[in-house]
Amino acid sequence: MKPRLKQLLKVKVKNIFHTNAMRALTSLVVFSAMTGAHARTTTTATARHINAVMPQAPAGAVVQAPTVAPTKPVGKPMRAATAPAANAKVIAMPAGLDFGVVAPHTLLEGNFKLMNTSDKPLKVLGAQPSCQCTTINITGKEIPAQVGIGPGVLEVPVTMKVSATGIKTAQVKVVVEGETLPLTLDLRAEVAYAVRMAIADATGKMQPYVDAAEDGSRLKGVAQVFSSDGKPFRVLSVQGAAPEFVNWNAASDAPLAKYEVRFALAGEPCEMVPKYLLAETDRADARMIDARVRHQCTRISPALDIAEFRCNAGLIAVGGAGTFDIEIKNMGSNKIASVKAVDPKFAAELVGQRADGNSLLVTIRLTPSKDVTGVFMTTVHLVAMDFNGRPYQTQRQEPGPPGQPPKVGALPAEVDLLVYGKVE
Repeated sequence: MKPRLKQLLKVKVKNIFHTNAMRALTSLVVFSAMTGAHARTTTTATARHINAVMPQAPAGAVVQAPTVAPTKPVGKPMRAATAPAANAKVIAMPAGLDFGVVAPHTLLEGNFKLMNTSDKPLKVLGAQPSCQCTTINITGKEIPAQVGIGPGVLEVPVTMKVSATGIKTAQVKVVVEGETLPLTLDLRAEVAYAVRMAIADATGKMQPYVDAAEDGSRLKGVAQVFSSDGKPFRVLSVQGAAPEFVNWNAASDAPLAKYEVRFALAGEPCEMVPKYLLAETDRADARMIDARVRHQCTRISPALDIAEFRCNAGLIAVGGAGTFDIEIKNMGSNKIASVKAVDPKFAAELVGQRADGNSLLVTIRLTPSKDVTGVFMTTVHLVAMDFNGRPYQTQRQEPGPPGQPPKVGALPAEVDLLVYGKVE
């Protein structure tokens, strides 16, 4: 073999060995950090907020579910660590935490690691969460330099407060000295009550909604009501009336962790079709729950980008009031000017509002009149204003005629919010 060719082969083999060794070292570091990643949670107040008057279920003996200390949700790595650039010196471990299903009003606590693979300490220049629900305090701290084959590690505790039901996500952008791009830390949780509903769709698959968009006859059917933790409970009412159970006797049978209950919702006129199916339970952490009703008459196209179409006001004492929060996305510097209950049997008051990133968190107090008893669902009308205190218009895309592109229309910056709960 010619000397020149032999030399080239030696260099190539050496490079391959070096590359594979670095890959193995990186995999070892990733595995080690992932096994050390952990997260925990502290629960706070539970119930939420809701409303529209419905028939009240008959009074009867109620067996309360036993009080059990809640388990703390643990954040699991969503994916392997990633570096923002090919030549990055710092890696986040893990790149994201998923807390799974958690209760409303829970404070989630997680832990990341910033791993420095360079030979000198690097300072954290800034850490910016995407919302005020997330807290992190590492600005100005140093990530130690690598010693031997082990990278320098900075522990990064992060908390995220969740409120309304639904999927909650947050990001933290971390800027490190000498790095060209920020690191991204992702947080995710599905916020849900301890009891949930599921209804079979047209294909037989269980869904968290009533699938009547194409077939109005599906406004009548059977819903499963079940506890996520497997603990027994009782269903007290469905749509404000006494529940009709399938293969279970409320008078003689012991409480279950899962029930089948019949429901029959109004199909006409259009304004009488409910947008949500409501169920009441004896669980203190899930007194009122709902399932969206998908139907031609229940479409919601709000002019403001509300995170959830409804709010749960929970239980309200006779003569009392319920307070709830609503998140409105993409508000920028705009604010809510006023709130008003559409039904004169209720009074709504704007308690406060604060910016949270590009969203606005609005707190509303709802006071039912003395004539309101039992389960209710009502509407609260919100009117927005710009930073000068003036009304403004929003643009919304509307479906065009068959075969035509969608139309963009201007709408006043107002929205009707559904609120449900129970007065007792």
